[in-house]
Amino acid sequence: MAMVLDAFASYVQNMLTEMVTEEVHMLLGVRDEIDKMDVKLRDLKNFLADADRRNITDESVQEWVGQLKRTMYEATAIVDLCQLKAMELSPSKLDVGCFNPLLFCMRNPSHAHEIGTHIKALNQNLETIKERGAAFSFIPLRSYVDHSRKVQDSHSGNKRHETSGVFDQSGVVGEKIKQDIRKLVETMLSEKDGNTNIMVVAIVGVGGIGKTTLAQKVFSDEALNKFEKTIWLSINKDFDEVELLKTIITQAGGVHGGEKALAVLQPILATTLKGKKLFLVLDDVWNHGAWDDVLKTPLANVVAPGSHVLITTRDETIARRMKVVPPYHHVDKLDEEDAWSLLKKQIISSEFDGRDIDMLRDIGLKIVAKCDGLPLAVKVMGGLLCQKDKKHHEWEMVLADSIRSISGMPEELNHAIYLSYEDLPSCAKKCFLHFSLLPKTALFGSHEIIGMWINEGFLHGASDDLEELGSKYYKELILRNLIEPNTMYIEQNVCNMHDVVRSFAQFVARDEALAAHSGETNIFGKLSAHEFLRLSLESNASELARWVRLEFFASRKDTKGTNISCLYKYQAW
Repeated sequence: MAMVLDAFASYVQNMLTEMVTEEVHMLLGVRDEIDKMDVKLRDLKNFLADADRRNITDESVQEWVGQLKRTMYEATAIVDLCQLKAMELSPSKLDVGCFNPLLFCMRNPSHAHEIGTHIKALNQNLETIKERGAAFSFIPLRSYVDHSRKVQDSHSGNKRHETSGVFDQSGVVGEKIKQDIRKLVETMLSEKDGNTNIMVVAIVGVGGIGKTTLAQKVFSDEALNKFEKTIWLSINKDFDEVELLKTIITQAGGVHGGEKALAVLQPILATTLKGKKLFLVLDDVWNHGAWDDVLKTPLANVVAPGSHVLITTRDETIARRMKVVPPYHHVDKLDEEDAWSLLKKQIISSEFDGRDIDMLRDIGLKIVAKCDGLPLAVKVMGGLLCQKDKKHHEWEMVLADSIRSISGMPEELNHAIYLSYEDLPSCAKKCFLHFSLLPKTALFGSHEIIGMWINEGFLHGASDDLEELGSKYYKELILRNLIEPNTMYIEQNVCNMHDVVRSFAQFVARDEALAAHSGETNIFGKLSAHEFLRLSLESNASELARWVRLEFFASRKDTKGTNISCLYKYQAW
């Protein structure tokens, strides 16, 4: 799977730590080189989180990151080489007290020199990479959190992604959203029994499914004119507490006077909204602190009874921590007709266009079927089709592209899923990317997936705790709507990954991993054009045998041949 640099560096360092624990003084002639590698990895780890982030969107660092990733793969290859050396001996000759293959090689003089030479070469590569990395001004780990809000902007500039209560009619289709609006408006008009004056309601769903659109429609509904104050706040991931308070005070009609202390601003907010019936929308909530730590205290006991807060979030955990009134409102996917209507809205520019597009309805329905009812996917697909001629064969080519033009990942798609990915722990990122390389047509139980993660070395810790840790990450991906439980199976044991999310993950992995089906006609071209580190191939038994033969012969071709010999990992399903 695509390597997450920070997590993989930790994995290699754990290996080195184990070597030190297990009598490193017995390593023949390579202790200094191992110490050097450990120091270099520690130095590089200060910058890897920022390097990983910039690698997704900044072409200037991609070659440097690629070189570092290949060097890290070479480090794991050394372990594989030690394993092979150990297997050359019969079981009776193996040192039964040595369970670490690298230690085994170091304790055998016939192998120590070869392994030591590899480690020395790795150190030289790491030193060169470290020197080159200085030119990119990566943010050190200790400063990364402080600077993250400044560097998580879009491709086109440093504008913060804001939403507003004004809705885009081009994204609204179908009777279902009208039913959802009526249901939520009724909830906003209801009264809550209890001690608090405010009811908190949540709209939950994967990025791009239409949470903001639905909230905008509710916000603008005339029935909510009964509220004395209606306020829309776009929270975003890295909100500033002071700016958040200043914004809501201004929208409420108050004056903050340029104050910068929460202890001063919160009473101003309370005074401004005292006795007022409030309808507040908190859009795109990533952290319960925006409500619990900043807004709840000044509002909860001063606004009039019947006040409501409506949040939109990708994560059910956030809703639970904010004590949202159940049940949460989950946005449903579009049905076939609504998806087709939305697709046409993205493409039609005139009545003449409309007639042409209606002639493509048969292939159009197949295309929207691939979007699985996700409005964002339909809109992204519509943007792609706008670049094509309105011809059947052109749309057929789009339909056949399973990854859907990930080489030029659209801005909107990046924003919808990129932030969800960035918010994951580094080890969970590796698990997420690995899931995207599994064949779409196969079903894997959660225990199988977690077993793969353990075998790949993604999970770090005591061996007895790895399954529990893997289960935690698996549930984390579900809660963040990055994988979706298959309703045909109980207890979320089987999950699917939506095509749009899969496309994003494979975009992140594009320089390292190729996920393909052996029946595809352009696999050879892709392998020839790029030195992938990993190939995940969906194939049947006969096709697998053919590919094994291909790998054998391709590895002996000259540099113009297919680059299968560069693969560190080859999986067939």
